Formats: sequence, structure tokens, C-alpha cells
Amino acid sequence: MVKIFRSFRKRLLQESKFRKYIMYAIGEILLVMIGILLALQVNNWNSNRKAKNTLRSALETVTSDLKRDTITASKLIEVFENNQETFKLIIDKKITKENYKDYPMFYSLVTLYQPFNIQTKGYDILKNISNQKTSERDSIFDDLTQFYSLLGPNLKKSNERLEKVVLDNLADFQEFPWFVDWTQGKLTDEMLTYFTTSEDYRKRVAAYNVLAYGNHFGLIRLYKENAKKVLKALGERLDDD
Repeated sequence: MVKIFRSFRKRLLQESKFRKYIMYAIGEILLVMIGILLALQVNNWNSNRKAKNTLRSALETVTSDLKRDTITASKLIEVFENNQETFKLIIDKKITKENYKDYPMFYSLVTLYQPFNIQTKGYDILKNISNQKTSERDSIFDDLTQFYSLLGPNLKKSNERLEKVVLDNLADFQEFPWFVDWTQGKLTDEMLTYFTTSEDYRKRVAAYNVLAYGNHFGLIRLYKENAKKVLKALGERLDDD
């Protein structure tokens, strides 16, 4: 093809048809420019399609993360709700040596550690995508950033506070002579006296209840409620794409 063009140009010059040569040269330049523009358009289209697919994959990962989180949150909420009655009975001094068998968790409430570690794989991918885009910021980034930045740090701190209280209680229990029996689930008379009549244990339960049920449980429930709303919005967004 190149040889044909060269031959045609040579023939035009030899025949002194300069005007036709100029017109031909301009036409050739226009064809090259059109080819370049088409190549750029195709490349731009491919880039946009790739970016769209990357974003969709990230949103699907966020959706999967939130679904797992809501399942975990539901299980933890159930644990807290099931134990709430026992917390109240101990605080109200209604668990005794006579009825303690009806409440099998009564002697280990203050050493229960139920952390809630949220999944952030999808959100981390989205943050990376957002940092790479210098223009045309997607609104979904802002919505998810607000959701994770508000609840994520609070849940992390709550996990840490609850863990510290549990570890402190365990450390204190080690000072009692019945500690080894307690770790093996063997309830001695001395242990029963402590867990059913001790003001020390009652205070520990009350403090743990404020932290675990009043704060930790509340954050988990709030996360679950908002996660459901985010999942709905994500579903609508993915359906639109």
C-alpha cells in the first residue's frame, strides 16, 4: 500500500500536476489524523470499560463483605440478647446457690469476649480506585467512606475496650484459689459463694454490662442497621449498571 502511494505521488510530480499533489497530500494527512483519532477513541472506550468493570468488581466485593458482616452481627446480637437476662438477675441479686443451675453462663459473663471485626477488603479496593481517579469522583465513594469512617473506628475501639476488661477480669480471677477449677468448669462451694453473693462480682457484671451491652452491642446493632441500607443502595447501583 505504501509503495502504491509513493508511486502515485511520483507520477503526479512527474506530470507537473502540483495542485492535485497538494490535494492528495492533504487528503493523506486527513486520513492519518482520522486514523489516530479513531485509535484514541477506541483506547478511551476500552479504558472506560475497564474502569467500569473494576468499579463493579469492587462494589460486588463490598456487597459480599457487608453480607458477611450482617450475618456475624446477627449472631453476636443474639448472644448479647440471650445473656441480658442473666446480667440483670445478677445485678438484682436474684441468682442464688439454689437456682444457679438455671443460668449456666452466670459465672463467666465478665470474661466473654465477642469482638466484631468488620470486613473491609472491598472498601480498601474502592479507596485505591478513588485515589487513582483525579476527576469525576463517583458518589458511591463518598457514601461508603462516610459509612466505614464513622462506624469502623468506633467498633475497633469498642473491641479493644472490651478485650481489656476481659483480660483484667481474668488476671484478677487468677488470684483466687478456685481459679483452676473455674477454668475447668468445676463449681466448688467457694466459687458459688463468690459468684452468687459477692459484691465484687456484682460490680464487675454491672461494669461489663454497661460496656458490652450498653456500648458494644449498640454499635453492632447500629452497624447492622446501616449495613442493610448500604446493601440496598449497592444493589440498586449494580442493577443500574
